[in-house]
Amino acid sequence: MRWRLMVEAEGRRGSWHMALDHALAECLQPGTGVFRLYAWSPHAVSFGRNEPALGVYDPASAAGAGVDYVRRPTGGRAVLHAWEVTYCAVFGARVFGGAREAYVRVNQGLVAGLAELGCPAQVSHSGSVLPPDAGPCFQVPAPGEVVLNGRKLVGSAQVRIGDAILQHGSVILRGDQGLVARLAGGEDDPSPPATLEEAVGAVGWSEAAASLAAGMALALGGAWNEGGATPAEQSRARDLETDRYATHAWTWRR
Repeated sequence: MRWRLMVEAEGRRGSWHMALDHALAECLQPGTGVFRLYAWSPHAVSFGRNEPALGVYDPASAAGAGVDYVRRPTGGRAVLHAWEVTYCAVFGARVFGGAREAYVRVNQGLVAGLAELGCPAQVSHSGSVLPPDAGPCFQVPAPGEVVLNGRKLVGSAQVRIGDAILQHGSVILRGDQGLVARLAGGEDDPSPPATLEEAVGAVGWSEAAASLAAGMALALGGAWNEGGATPAEQSRARDLETDRYATHAWTWRR
């Protein structure tokens, strides 16, 4: 298995990130995988593919807070992308035996990377699987997710695109997800997510990304090389951003 590591510290808009994640899955070649780490600019709230957002979240309030809205190709619930490292793992649908097995395997890689930083995160064996309309993603951990002292530290979601699985998620460096609830007219969650900062102190984006990449390589094995998106992937991402991820029709589809 040949893996390409993509590390993108310079933030870009959420519509581009979702389009490129999708394009990486569409363009995946047999026997290869991609592990991508990236930042967002401006900050954004991403909705799960089937999450109700129309009439729940207020675009004007988000604009006033300097925040974008975007809808992911994957499921799950709303996430604030601010002080975090976002990861994307793309691989063949049968590489790890199936979607459920792959989900745990990737999260084990994240745990290994967090351990490199001294963070005692674990893969949860309990929790609740909530419906798309149950509120912000980080409120309650689901089985198989990465937790710290029982609280969710990494929120992840998956989708199958053709013969590939795309799994991506957010590793919270600091801060909370309270803005998500406020943008929906609610109050801050009394049980905020865990953060890397509370476990090990302040960690820079590049340091966290390097450790996550090292842990993932250890957990997934294979040969790893760093590289960027190919011309074909970039072209497909531009089309997907224009036709889907940057459109009002997709973002507010429900």
